[in-house]
Amino acid sequence: MTPEPAALTDRTKAAQDKARVLREALPWITRWAGRTVVVKYGGNAMPGDGTAQGEDLAASFAADVALLRSVGINVVVVHGGGPQISSLSERLGLAAQFVDGRRVTDAATLEVVRMVLLGQINPALVGLIAAHGASAVGVAGTDGGLIHVAPLGEELGRVGEVSAVDPHVLHTLLAEWTVPVVAGLGRGPDGADYNVNADTVAGAVATALDADKLIYLTNVSGLYEDFGTDAQTLLSTTTVAHLEQMRAAGELATGMAPKVDSLLAALHGGVGQAHLLDGRIEHALLLEIFTDEGIGTMITAPGQEAT
Repeated sequence: MTPEPAALTDRTKAAQDKARVLREALPWITRWAGRTVVVKYGGNAMPGDGTAQGEDLAASFAADVALLRSVGINVVVVHGGGPQISSLSERLGLAAQFVDGRRVTDAATLEVVRMVLLGQINPALVGLIAAHGASAVGVAGTDGGLIHVAPLGEELGRVGEVSAVDPHVLHTLLAEWTVPVVAGLGRGPDGADYNVNADTVAGAVATALDADKLIYLTNVSGLYEDFGTDAQTLLSTTTVAHLEQMRAAGELATGMAPKVDSLLAALHGGVGQAHLLDGRIEHALLLEIFTDEGIGTMITAPGQEAT
């Protein structure tokens, strides 16, 4: 008579759960090894209030980036910092002004942008990623001719739109198994620095690198159909054609349009997939890339299979 199996302890059950997660993740790890992923870490998803929860989420993001790099995925992080820039501007007595969602950037405001992006957020992210075992280097869009911009007009001041990307410095870092952490500044034809929308930078960088994935971490769960109504539903997957229809019909939530414009440009430019995820969810990156279900919204490029 075959004896009954011994009752499982809580420790064994927990170990079994981990084994199931690993088994599910392994095929995805194999599939994405050697590919390039550009992650836009938005200021609204980037806790900067000094709370324990905020610090834990930032550390979790950095650990996930380090893990992606350790399994052979080429990761480029592009970060924003809008809320942090507004907060520091307010403390310095500089009133934040916006035109069509873009920050009016005079000389004083540009200094605040540089202080926040290059003096606070960028080195903090680099340090966190390095602390979790991956080599990381901070890169301003003005370094090595990375981001070239065209001024958007006198009304906005020192604000530029990406006109060209020279990814040489990024290729060099990636070849050395290093995670580039890119701050959204660019250089204009006059040789001056300009403030650049980080969503646009991420899309342009992903296109220049011929990235396989472009991921936006923000403070919403993804794209919703019938947003703001009782019938609103989160889109798990959608296509470029459907998204363009939503964009044309004005169905996108406030503040989502710039992200959608940049990801559509990237998908038309050769990027394989784009994702909109809630960066406030712990391990959002890993859940999207390494699980069958994923989270948020995935948009596939024309002709691409949903993989």
